[in-house]
Amino acid sequence: MNNGNHIAEMVFQLAEETFTKLKDLNIPPYPKYYHDTFVETMQKSGDPEILDLSKKHSYLFSNASQEEMVSETCFGLMKKGLEEFVKTNDNLKFISDETAINIDNIKKDYESVDTHQILQAFDSFQGKIFQELQAADETIAKLKLEVERLERESNIDPLTKAHNRRVLVKDLEEVLSFGKDKDMDMHLVMFDADDFKQINDSFGHIAGDKTLIFLSKLIQNSLRRGTRIYRYGGEEFVVILNRTSFDEATKIVERIIKETSDSKLLYKNHDIHLTLSAGICSHKQNISADDLLDKADKALYEAKRSGKNCFRSAN
Repeated sequence: MNNGNHIAEMVFQLAEETFTKLKDLNIPPYPKYYHDTFVETMQKSGDPEILDLSKKHSYLFSNASQEEMVSETCFGLMKKGLEEFVKTNDNLKFISDETAINIDNIKKDYESVDTHQILQAFDSFQGKIFQELQAADETIAKLKLEVERLERESNIDPLTKAHNRRVLVKDLEEVLSFGKDKDMDMHLVMFDADDFKQINDSFGHIAGDKTLIFLSKLIQNSLRRGTRIYRYGGEEFVVILNRTSFDEATKIVERIIKETSDSKLLYKNHDIHLTLSAGICSHKQNISADDLLDKADKALYEAKRSGKNCFRSAN
């Protein structure tokens, strides 16, 4: 057996172990889950040849950025769409040239024209045009739907299904555009899972991922319909409470913190106790998105310093 085959067999074995582990945990083999579990399995194996290979050729063991993949796919689809436009345009030109009507050949004089022949030519031309346009319309419609689907997916965090930071910035700028010259009943809340690193260290990254998915659903279910939740980064989530009084906002945050603390997440027969800390920043006239986020983050830090499992409001 040569060294190449030996390495290949070891990689296939790690892949089988990864699939088995995901199956035992009842987790679909999505790229992120599979990649993280494969790397974890590879590191636990401690095999020097595989570890050395993963260092020398890291691109073989990397998880490509989803946003880059979506962007590249969208570009490909748009390129294909433009090619379809060019193709349709060329086809229409060909049909027009092919079915050009020579009036001089079919008119007898200015008062008498062979109307049957003209109508027949018009019908032929119209039929070909309709057929071509229908085919082009179907192709463009499919491409448009695919681009829209990819756009939606590029706005969503693939793990928690919360909206991502890019959408947060866009939504914040839109809301703040109405508050340039007045205060609004709008509050930005930043949540952070307490002692999240201990969960990863104690139970592994899959347990950490399940915790984040659970938190995302719990927060979303505590909000009124239409309110978005954003994954800000790591174990941090952001919520924009618009058209909400400060008292209502604090009650919502208190409820989410209590429901999280009262909840039980079972993983491999272990109870994972979760708590959340939060920081609230209320809108003020002319405040920027960066200022809102920065003040909410500082309030969150104060909540952590105050013992966690609580919230603090920015001054």
